[in-house]
Amino acid sequence: MLQIVRQIKQRSKVKLKRKDITYELWRLDDAEFRKLRQKSLPIKDDYMFYMHFYLSERENKNKLNLAELYVCLTHLFGDSSDWIDDWKGTFSFPVLLVLEKAQGRFFYLINIYDDRGTLYLSFYRVLEAEVEGYDTQILREPFEIEFSRQEINYFISYFYGYLEGCFQSRRLLIPSEQFFKKIGSESILYGYKDEHYFEEKYQSQSEYLAAIESLESIGISSITSQNINNILQTITSEIIDN
Repeated sequence: MLQIVRQIKQRSKVKLKRKDITYELWRLDDAEFRKLRQKSLPIKDDYMFYMHFYLSERENKNKLNLAELYVCLTHLFGDSSDWIDDWKGTFSFPVLLVLEKAQGRFFYLINIYDDRGTLYLSFYRVLEAEVEGYDTQILREPFEIEFSRQEINYFISYFYGYLEGCFQSRRLLIPSEQFFKKIGSESILYGYKDEHYFEEKYQSQSEYLAAIESLESIGISSITSQNINNILQTITSEIIDN
């Protein structure tokens, strides 16, 4: 369930419930994420789980490509963070996960991001007390009593399924403008063009650059370029009256 919660500012919130566990995902801005990250412990990723999960998704007729994932996540959580490696990825959505279950109420950070063309969720356990004595840079195994490895992997699968269902049921996810985004490290382009979500991986740098030139020649710009132009336009159009 998508909600807009009015606090000091509007904040996107998604609330899910499954198997007697309630998940509240609250969108964070970059400053909030950095502050909470300083007081949190990173949880190791389970790359074997991701490998098996995405292999199983190959036969899924509802599988979302990067363009569809990006538009769906933007619909749920607002614009992507700028805190990304723009050579290997294109979006990042930092959220606070409030986990409620029989054992108690726990707080986690999740960074929902793409890396080299694959969607990942990275988890961090927020420490509500002082962090003295904890190294917040060391990767740790999950805290089994509160959010076990099995529960984390289940949540990732469940959340991905939620994104698929959300995209299929909400036709308002269609962008108002055509766009494309690029992943230079993998020569991947994705976006929305001619009422179609596309994702394409090119086998050579020359094909990749030619595709970018072709998109730009018909007036389609990368979202990054559009955002920069908007920022410059906003700054230079300010008029100060003394």
